[in-house]
Amino acid sequence: MNDTQLPEDEEYSSHGTLKERHLILIAAAAIIIGGLVFYYVQQRQKREPAAISEGVVEVPEGSRAVTLYFADREEEALVAETRLVAIGKEFVEQIEQVVRALLVGPEEDGVSTIAQGTRLLDAFYDSDSGTLYLDFSSELVAGHPGGSSAEYYTVAAIMRTISQNFPEVKAVQMLVEGLQVGTIAGHLDAYKPFLVADWR
Repeated sequence: MNDTQLPEDEEYSSHGTLKERHLILIAAAAIIIGGLVFYYVQQRQKREPAAISEGVVEVPEGSRAVTLYFADREEEALVAETRLVAIGKEFVEQIEQVVRALLVGPEEDGVSTIAQGTRLLDAFYDSDSGTLYLDFSSELVAGHPGGSSAEYYTVAAIMRTISQNFPEVKAVQMLVEGLQVGTIAGHLDAYKPFLVADWR
């Protein structure tokens, strides 16, 4: 009787070993697949920030990319600088923020053509005539270094910055402390508005 039971035990042991092998293979396959999925997810997360940084610059909400103009280091030409500026929804508010960014000066190459310490006190836009009124502090005139070239680039930097970012504006009247001035440094007539078309 023991002789007849022995083959059954051996057969049972053989089946048990096969089942265990199958379970081990299934578990190993699950571990490998899980590892591959984890690796793929990790690699994808690593790639996503790089794709954003290498692509188009995302503009934060409430900001816009604007073009500001400064003189080159030899003060022989204007150079453009693109910058993100936080601006409001109102048209005049946007103009004020752009002009104030211009007054801060360049972040890259170039030099400011506007006297240091100059502040924008107020701005007003007449939509009927397309005329923009910019009221500056007295430093615009009092702190100006003088010279026809320096005066030209002061006006040109303001006019080009306005025309590039606000095509609605047709003319710019520059005021100092709320008053019209005959000139900024003695060479250009600032008493009447500067026409945008003349400064493009």
